[in-house]
Amino acid sequence: MARQILKGKKITWHHFSKLEESDFEILRTEFKFHPLDFDDLRDPNELPKLDIYKYYLFAILSVPTLNAEDRVNKSDLAIFIGADYVVTITREPIEAVDRFFARAKRSVSLKREIFGKSTGYFVYKLLDYIFRDAKVILHQLTREAKQIEKEVYYHHSKETTRRLSLLRRDVLYLRHIIDPQRILITQFISSGKSFVGKTLDVYYDDLRDTLNSMWVIADNLKVLIDGLFDVNETFLSHRTNEIIRILTIISVILMPPTLITSYYGMNIAKLPFAHSIELVSLMIIISVLASWILILYIDRRK
Repeated sequence: MARQILKGKKITWHHFSKLEESDFEILRTEFKFHPLDFDDLRDPNELPKLDIYKYYLFAILSVPTLNAEDRVNKSDLAIFIGADYVVTITREPIEAVDRFFARAKRSVSLKREIFGKSTGYFVYKLLDYIFRDAKVILHQLTREAKQIEKEVYYHHSKETTRRLSLLRRDVLYLRHIIDPQRILITQFISSGKSFVGKTLDVYYDDLRDTLNSMWVIADNLKVLIDGLFDVNETFLSHRTNEIIRILTIISVILMPPTLITSYYGMNIAKLPFAHSIELVSLMIIISVLASWILILYIDRRK
């Protein structure tokens, strides 16, 4: 996707929504970034990072997103920050970043605010928008946890167990995404660059508070889900024990008629009462009664 550019009073924003190989030539010729930065852009990054150069900062952040199955995913956002420019790069479009770009392009007041100060302030506004937008994912996971909590106590089916496992994976992955960002923000404001001065500390403290609150919510969700897993396992164990108990009862009830029919089924001459029609009829009646009692018992257990 072609580069998009927004120019303001003091800052120019270059945004590559979907990085392509041809874009690397633009980055080399126009900005002369370090070759190692291009390696980082090509390779997926497991953790956020911040590189401090003489004239610019290079950061890679992890942005929580949702995939096509509505499960938590991670998208990398690369940011080059100079004294009068910001370059943002994503391998695949990140909705929050593209939405912020569209708002800045459309709103004169927002453009005046974010382009009229330092690039450090611009990056704060961008990250604040992105991470506040990511809170929607947390709210969605919280709603799903409450819904599954009801299902655990009233249904505890295989589908409930599957959904609970997926939710646990999402929460753990989200915690994995959020935690390193807090460290990166601290490194960013202590980089010593003039465009990230002490006057911005209060803004980045607010950004850290946003990340910390997200971490607390995710951690509380983890505790809740761990508890639901224990409860669900207890219910499943109880159900298994109940099934085993019913099967044991079935075996005990069917044991006498099985023993009798097996005995008289042997090909041996002169078995006691072998030719008694009354005894055969009695055995049939006993077997039918035993089966009928068993059916009534199981029906009552349901």
